[in-house]
Amino acid sequence: MPPIPPWPYALVLATAVGLGLPAGALVVGAGALFGPGIGLLTVLIGEALGLTLNWRLCRGWLRPRVQRWLGRQRRGQLLEGLLQAPASLRLLLLLRLALIPMNLVNAACALGPTPLRRYALASLMLVPRFSLLVGAGELLKGAAGGSLGPAALALRAVALLATAAVLVLLSRGLRR
Repeated sequence: MPPIPPWPYALVLATAVGLGLPAGALVVGAGALFGPGIGLLTVLIGEALGLTLNWRLCRGWLRPRVQRWLGRQRRGQLLEGLLQAPASLRLLLLLRLALIPMNLVNAACALGPTPLRRYALASLMLVPRFSLLVGAGELLKGAAGGSLGPAALALRAVALLATAAVLVLLSRGLRR
């Protein structure tokens, strides 16, 4: 039995994402604590709530602060185009696959005229990324605890690498 149930864990994750804090360790931790199925479900619920909260905060109460913060970020300045015109679904999908910190993309999308529905739809592209991170957490727990034999460990590592390769290929295809 994990030391914390999935629902409070999802709320902690939602709060971190909603406030624009890095939450990658929480995503990996969900895999280690709850396994791949419940871990991914916990992450998807937490991330969905957090992304919605982040969107609302950036568009409203925190808007002036987020604008200043985004302007000071080197990578944030690359996203200035999102502040001028609504982003296409294709661009949003590419941004979700890119190795740009998620909080920068979230802030830029929320500050600009991109509609919430398009942003939310593009955020579904994060499911494979979260699956990969949750799987890595479960793999690390199994490797550290010795509960996975060498063959199972190798198979899971290959599956994670294959998922990462698919994400890279998908990203390249969208860039074209």
